[in-house]
Amino acid sequence: MLSYVETGNRFGTMNTGTMPKELSKEEKNIKLMEHRIAAGKEFGFDGRKMFMADQKDKRGTYFNITKEYVEANPNGWTDIKEDILIITDKVRGVVIGHPVADCPVVIMHDIKQKVCAIAHCSAELIDKKMPMMVADALVEAYGSKDEDIHAYISACAGPDWTYDKYPSWATDKKMWEKGIEVDDNGIFRINLRKVIDMQLKERKLYDIYYNKKDTITDPEFYSNSAASPYGLNDQSKYGRNFAGAFYKAKY
Repeated sequence: MLSYVETGNRFGTMNTGTMPKELSKEEKNIKLMEHRIAAGKEFGFDGRKMFMADQKDKRGTYFNITKEYVEANPNGWTDIKEDILIITDKVRGVVIGHPVADCPVVIMHDIKQKVCAIAHCSAELIDKKMPMMVADALVEAYGSKDEDIHAYISACAGPDWTYDKYPSWATDKKMWEKGIEVDDNGIFRINLRKVIDMQLKERKLYDIYYNKKDTITDPEFYSNSAASPYGLNDQSKYGRNFAGAFYKAKY
C-alpha cells in the first residue's frame, strides 16, 4: 500500500538551508538526520532512506529509485539531477519526495502496477507543465494507463498567495488566465491548485485528491510567503515541510 507523508513543521525543518546560520555544516546535517529519523518513526519508514530530485533538467526527466540504488546510498538525500523520481512496491520503507514551503508536490500512483512518481512543482515548473510530465514519466517508464493513475497534490499556498506585479515565471499567459487574478488594488492573486487541476484534466487525469491545507495560514506548516518581510513577516514559519510517499514495509 502507498502511504503519503506530509511532515509540516512537526519534526523541525526538513532542509539544512533553513537552519540557524551559526550551526556548522556538520551540525546541520546531524540535525536534519534527527528530523528525518523522527518523521520516519511517526509515519513508518526508514528516515535515513529519503530521496529527492534536484530538478536540474526542468523538462520531465525521471530517475528510478531501485533496491540497488538504496543499498549503494543507505543514508539517502543523494544528488539526482533528474526532475521526477519513480519508485515501485518492490522498494519498501523508502521515501521519495521534496522539502517544500509553499509549492506543492505532485504524487502520482499507478494503482494497478504499484508504481509511484513524484515531482516538486513550483510555480515556475507548473508553468512548464511539470504536473503533466509526472504522468508522462509513468507512461514512458512503465506503460501506465491514464485511468489507473491516482494523483495526490500536497498542501501548498492557497488562493490568497499574492504578488505586487505580474509574476515573471508565468510565461504561458493563456494557461494562467484563470490562475492569476488582479484585484482593484493591483494585487495579483495566484491559485496554483486551479492551474494544476486544468493541466491534469487536459492530460485526461480525473482521479485527483488535493490536500486543501494552506501553508501560508496553517500554523502546522512552514511558508516562505508567511515568513517573508513582504508577507506576514512571521519567522516561526521559516523552514521546509517534507511531502512525499512510500510503500510500507511488509512485516
